[in-house]
Order: sequence, then structure tokens, then C-alpha cells
Amino acid sequence: MCRYWVLIVLVLSLLDHAVSAQSNQQEKLDHSDASQGKQVAAGSTTDGNRYQSDYFDFTYSLPDGLVEGTEQYRSGIRALPGAHPNPDTFILLHADERANGSADPIGGITIMVDRLSRYPKGATEKDYIHHLVTKAMTDKGDELLQEGEEVIVSGKKFFRADYKVNSHPMSGYQTVMLTFQKGFALSWTFFAQSKTEVDSMTSSVQRTLNAK
Repeated sequence: MCRYWVLIVLVLSLLDHAVSAQSNQQEKLDHSDASQGKQVAAGSTTDGNRYQSDYFDFTYSLPDGLVEGTEQYRSGIRALPGAHPNPDTFILLHADERANGSADPIGGITIMVDRLSRYPKGATEKDYIHHLVTKAMTDKGDELLQEGEEVIVSGKKFFRADYKVNSHPMSGYQTVMLTFQKGFALSWTFFAQSKTEVDSMTSSVQRTLNAK
């Protein structure tokens, strides 16, 4: 079982728990929401490393050494014990780096979105990072290194948080870059074995993200 899948599932499950604490009952999605969901998740990868999101209208090029594997990643998460479909959260892109084809990942990038309408009290990007992402990380034993740094990428405002991952089954460093777009929290999550490596991957957003 891929340890990186386990890490993301742990975070997603804690996010779901935080949402349920804000709202006693989540309203069911209507037909228009389901149709929008298909549009949100639509995207394509060309040349193995250049991703285009149709709904959010951006392109992003993967750093060298990372291999796209979005559908395998989605399938791996669905197969994990306790995993359940979330109609408000969509994985747009996943890529990872491995020492060889059969080894566990030593680094990875995941781009995902979370529907903001399911947070009845509302939130800013900094609220979202602090109360959901950082809380999920620190509750499972990881260390917050910094939170809330503002970064302008391709004319859009992102907020960044950095963590040292101490929890089993994997350790290393993780960075989240987050912005709100079209009613969704749009985030890049980077994981690597060292702070230098994760910072290098994070800089790829500055170099290669083209947003309209």
C-alpha cells in the first residue's frame, strides 16, 4: 500500500470531520452540483508533464523527475480501508517520484479542490489553512513550520504553509499552497524527504503556472 496515499487519506478524513463539526447535516448535492462536479474534475495532461485544468483555466508543468499518475492515485485511495467518495472534493492531478517503478514514492505533488459551500460559517484562505489543514496535520503529530505566507503566482494570491511530517507511516516535509477560485479551495500539496527538495518542488508553481 502506498504510504503517500495513506497520508492524504488521513488529512482528507480529518477535513471531513472538521466540516461535520461545523454542520450537523450536509445537504445533498442537487443535479446541477453533480454536473458542475464533472466540469470541475475535467482536465488533461499532455507530453506526460503539462496539465491543463479546463474549469480553473490554468496550465502547470511538473518538475523534472515526477511522473503523472492521477487515475492510479484516485483508484488507490478508493481502495483503502475506510475511504469513501466525497462529492465536494476533487483530485485534479497527482504525480510522484520513485527510486524505481516498484518502490514507494519519495516525493509527490497533488492538486485538489474542495467546495467552499459546505462550510456554512464561511472562511478565508488563512482560516482554511489554520483551522482545517494545519489542525489536521498537527492533530496527527506533525509540526507546523510556518503558516500564512502570502505568495503572488501568475497574478493570483496564494497562501502557503509548511510542515515537518513526523507521523507514521512516512516522514519528511510537506508544503501546501492555497487559493480560492470559483467557489472552491484550490490547493497544491508538495511532499519530499527534505526541506530543500520540497522547496524546489514548490518553486515549480512560480515558474510554470499559467493562469488566466
